[in-house]
Amino acid sequence: KARGLDWKVCKSAFSYAAGLAMVRRTAEADVVRLRKYEVPIKRVARNLCLDPALIAAIISQESRAGLLLDNGWDQGRHKYGLMQLGGQQHQPYGMWDSEEHINQCSTILVLAINEVRARHPTWTWDQQLR
Repeated sequence: KARGLDWKVCKSAFSYAAGLAMVRRTAEADVVRLRKYEVPIKRVARNLCLDPALIAAIISQESRAGLLLDNGWDQGRHKYGLMQLGGQQHQPYGMWDSEEHINQCSTILVLAINEVRARHPTWTWDQQLR
């Protein structure tokens, strides 16, 4: 019978700081592939008032800037695109690596962040973003 980790072990093993360090290392490894998307990321970020680094970090974490994808799909063919849009929840717009698709996924991100902000207005920006 499978058991989950003890809460204290889980909390220390997967702390925010450790996760942030891992994200940073992954993004550094993906920086060459991410440069291909620099202009569309910056345009989308400017239009949606997002930090381009946030979009780039999601692209790095979700698809390793396209490295893990097969014609835009994950291995299970359940998620699509650089930011790994769930095909069952949303109909993808544009090609998997297009600015249109980055915009669609980033817009979904903004809507999700705004939902958290509305439910937790006293939280800091970092708490809302997590």
